[in-house]
Amino acid sequence: MCSKTQDLSKRTFFILSGVSNTLGKSFAIEMCRHYSVGSVAILIDTSEKSLQEVKKEIDFLERGINTICWPIKSWQETNGIYFGQLLATILQKYTAINYDFELAFILHNEGKMATDKLMEPQLAEDWLPFVYEHLYAPVALNQAFLTAPPLAKTAKLVVNITSSLMIRPFVYNSLMCSCMKSRDMYFRSMANEESRNGVNVISYSPGILETHKPQLDSNNNVVDLLDLNEDKELLKLPRVSAKESSLKLINILQKMSFISGHDVDYYDTFNL
Repeated sequence: MCSKTQDLSKRTFFILSGVSNTLGKSFAIEMCRHYSVGSVAILIDTSEKSLQEVKKEIDFLERGINTICWPIKSWQETNGIYFGQLLATILQKYTAINYDFELAFILHNEGKMATDKLMEPQLAEDWLPFVYEHLYAPVALNQAFLTAPPLAKTAKLVVNITSSLMIRPFVYNSLMCSCMKSRDMYFRSMANEESRNGVNVISYSPGILETHKPQLDSNNNVVDLLDLNEDKELLKLPRVSAKESSLKLINILQKMSFISGHDVDYYDTFNL
């Protein structure tokens, strides 16, 4: 597969799943600065307050973007049928007037890329809610997005927010690492399967954010991550703001390059 870029200045059907963290809010605002008039931004999250705050920020841009907030009670209550009905309800309005989108773009920011609590050991039943939010829900939403009939002929871009650190073995964090690695492999495999349909896919690691907190053990003692992970240099990299990370992703998509299905890290110098 060859390297490519993606023009975002189009009439876009945009879905952002997960806006309640600082990174999600920044993604929504910075991405919407580029879309053409008539674009639609669908925001999905469990926090109604966060959804409304981001909607106000997007409306303030005055870009002529229709922002739709879709609050869900919990990620555990979602599945492919639910997301399929959600998209069908929204797209029905535009199908009725033969409205054409130039790009369909979904950005998966569900779940947590880092936690302030080490997550081991865990009982089997404790895994299920976490797995639903970080793996099952993204896959279900993504499949509904790919198979939505009104978007069948629309060019598609899929971005998965991941973590270069958490897809590696990490002491006391096998729950998150397992989900992140499985999710990463899903998007890699999906990229190969959907390449014939013109779907571009990228998994993006946003860097170590300024808002990341120190990790604690079960007794709330601060744990030095350098003692838990063999990649010392990765943890010593400079922290970045959510806006810096968002702008880097946009720059990679529009001006630099990426290979569909591959992972790209904020700290990468080259993106091939």
